[in-house]
Amino acid sequence: MLAATASGGLGPSNTGSTSLEERELYFELGGPAYRLMKRIGVIKGAGPCVFRRSVLFIWIAWLPLLVLTTLEGHAFGPTPRSGFLLDLTTYARFFLGVPLIFAAEAVVGPQMRSAGLRFLHAGIVRPESEADFTAAVNRVRRLREAYLPEVVFLIVALCAPWFLSLERLTGLGATSWRTSVVEGRVHLSMAGMWYNFVSVPLVQFFVLRWLWRLIVWTLFLWKVSRLDLNLLATHADGAGGLGFLGTAHVSMAIFPFAIGCVLAAEVAFRIKFEGLSLYDLQSMIPLLIAYLALVECLTFGPLMIFISPLARVRLEALRTYGILVQRHNQLFHEKWIQGGRSADESPLGSPDMSSLIDLGSSFAVIKDMNVVPVRASQLIRVAIITCLPVLPLLFLSLPFMDVVKLLASVVR
Repeated sequence: MLAATASGGLGPSNTGSTSLEERELYFELGGPAYRLMKRIGVIKGAGPCVFRRSVLFIWIAWLPLLVLTTLEGHAFGPTPRSGFLLDLTTYARFFLGVPLIFAAEAVVGPQMRSAGLRFLHAGIVRPESEADFTAAVNRVRRLREAYLPEVVFLIVALCAPWFLSLERLTGLGATSWRTSVVEGRVHLSMAGMWYNFVSVPLVQFFVLRWLWRLIVWTLFLWKVSRLDLNLLATHADGAGGLGFLGTAHVSMAIFPFAIGCVLAAEVAFRIKFEGLSLYDLQSMIPLLIAYLALVECLTFGPLMIFISPLARVRLEALRTYGILVQRHNQLFHEKWIQGGRSADESPLGSPDMSSLIDLGSSFAVIKDMNVVPVRASQLIRVAIITCLPVLPLLFLSLPFMDVVKLLASVVR
């Protein structure tokens, strides 16, 4: 392992024996926004300060909306759409969605960093490739600390609410608690102005910032996949020793869960106040299936980078182990079947039997090896986490006992 010094490390203080990779391979920390939040005291210490940032975000993004809608008479409007306190989507976005995005820095970030370091700690990166691995880490640091991406995200976040809001995309009516009618024309209210200029841009900035971190992680994996890796086709994880990547990517289900909370809140509003029926929900099933497929692709898609090296390792192992199994079994057959053993040698307790079984098991592991480091159980876990926000909708559409009977019939 390389031992190098580097200034500006984001983690705890380290001695010179700590490698550059261990101090700099962060995906959740760092960047201009992170440094600004540390400078003004929003983030204290080396941790993400999830609770502190969530409370401050609600204080900036949601509380002024409550004050303004109360002053404008839109806290409880004549219709549910015009009542701020009845807008379930706003609650989900500000009280669940963004705090979950902050929580990802304590869930997803450490998983990504641990998985990145495991390439080195588990000996998957060969000694002669350590310099290239260090270069990949340096690239992560440069991209993470760059000003340009976050400046672009800020500009996009400030512009997007006027063109790419959920209300525009779903075709909702123009009048709501964010609007006021003056001389027969619909205008943004003061609450609407705050919503479009402050609240939504903050949400979208942090979403885009995390999207950039995931792109940086994908670029890091691509760079590592080009190294001469020490992959073992006989590894017990069935993925050449890269099974830990699938485990790390399961943590990314927190993002579709957060999005699901916001979308489910919108559907819940329509069920509660606009008469959306169970039949209408059933018509959304194909859309949900397509959404799940998209989530799985985005969650585990970066791991497709390793298809080529894993496929090469598997094919080479099938060839070399196939020759070894053939030679071993021929010798076994000649000795124990054709009578090549000595007369006093018994098969009971013979190591030949164990070697036959062990070699056969190794070949079976190679044959069943996945060329993508993802297990079916991990796909299912992500799908379940993604669908969790939808379950409460059943209680809005069906009587409680009918929901219990439905769930019981599924698990039986």
